[in-house]
Amino acid sequence: MLTQEQLVERLRHWEVRVTPQRLAIAEAVLNSTDHPTVQQIHERVRDHFPSMTLATIYSTLGVLQRSGLIQELPFQKMSRYESNMDPHVNLVCMNCEEVIDTDTGQDMVVRLKNRISRQSNFQVAWQRVDFYGWCPRCTAEKREHQQTG
Repeated sequence: MLTQEQLVERLRHWEVRVTPQRLAIAEAVLNSTDHPTVQQIHERVRDHFPSMTLATIYSTLGVLQRSGLIQELPFQKMSRYESNMDPHVNLVCMNCEEVIDTDTGQDMVVRLKNRISRQSNFQVAWQRVDFYGWCPRCTAEKREHQQTG
């Protein structure tokens, strides 16, 4: 978790004008591991900023994304926001839509990214690797439902 001072430093490094609202939004995304949606971010900041609009959140997310601090992960139903900019794999539950980062296979993702950069002369800014299935909770619920059904 980043402290507010570290967040301010990172934002200023990327020449992002720091306001209390932007700091709250950045904190809600950068200090999360659950790949929040815009609605979840709004819920997390509205206690401190009850008048904050979704437009402010979308605008700030755009600034954070252009600064390279976060990445939008578009999905069919809605976008989520990624704060882990290191090469990794996302595990996406097809039932509850939870997105979980895993370091498993990270070395292969890094090698693939480097190989693509070298062999194609293409400067890769980031990559996205998703595996779809069922999280442990949904797997257990599915199994329980099958046993009782």
